[in-house]
Amino acid sequence: MNVRSGKGKPAFYKTFGAGFFISLSNPLSILFWLGIYGSILAKTAESFDANQLLIYSSGILLGILIWDFCMAIAASTFRNLLHEKALRWLTGAAGVSLIVFGFYFGWQGIQMLIS
Repeated sequence: MNVRSGKGKPAFYKTFGAGFFISLSNPLSILFWLGIYGSILAKTAESFDANQLLIYSSGILLGILIWDFCMAIAASTFRNLLHEKALRWLTGAAGVSLIVFGFYFGWQGIQMLIS
């Protein structure tokens, strides 16, 4: 199976848009940023008024969008630079590492439930 099969080279805006949407809608990414946003908001709410909280919140959301924008650019750029064999090897290595981490954390959870 060819990783890049299709009618030719996909348009940059199409691959960029897909990468940006995937990064922005990733549930783990959303939880990560909500955790950071919540901790920063809790600390700043004690010291600042509502206008300053709005400025901090806007800055955090802008930072998240810039981060996702940069990740989408990196993903679409490196996808075109890597050969199909390298992409397959990288995808396989990532899959194996996710499975190993899943078993490790599952085992840790079982041990916590038992003790």
